[in-house]
Amino acid sequence: MSEKEKLVTTGEAARLCSVDPRTIARWTDAGLIKAHRTAGGRRRLDRSELLAFMRAQGMPVPGRIHGGDQARIAVVDDDPVVVRALSRALKRVVPGADCRTASDGFAAGLLLASFQPDLVLLDVVMPGMSGVEVCAHIRAAPQLAGAAILAVSGHLTSSVREQLLAAGANGFLAKPFDPHVLEATVVELLNVTTRSRRAR
Repeated sequence: MSEKEKLVTTGEAARLCSVDPRTIARWTDAGLIKAHRTAGGRRRLDRSELLAFMRAQGMPVPGRIHGGDQARIAVVDDDPVVVRALSRALKRVVPGADCRTASDGFAAGLLLASFQPDLVLLDVVMPGMSGVEVCAHIRAAPQLAGAAILAVSGHLTSSVREQLLAAGANGFLAKPFDPHVLEATVVELLNVTTRSRRAR
């Protein structure tokens, strides 16, 4: 993402937040969202800070907000069979999505920093760095503030869920996953409209 793409205008921010541009101006004047001024005096908001503000206020965050038409989804799992299954399912749920994968926590760190996804499907048990640690890393990175995190595990005990929630996870998906549950959860987290693939 270029430096220009990292900034949004007051009008763009207003459309994302479903408010009047004057409301965005008031929020920036009050210091609720940081804004920069162009040479001509126009406001420009940092995209990652705007997303962090939206999530903090409980606003729905569109999945397609990176300046293009594609939702960005990262799949982090050390099981190649699971990665392929999730990737195939995601392409059906979110047509045209840009799906990228990483096989461990360290590879995930490199991928996430450059890719800046809208949604991360994150395995809980991985070599090198646990899913809880990766989750905490994502939440500590300002450039990843807009990413939703869906924790994927075959052992979602109450203790694991509590740890993941504390680290910043937005939802959970049990292995083996139900495609219908995956679809509903992904659509909710990405806030995109998709037609149900369930047989009628």
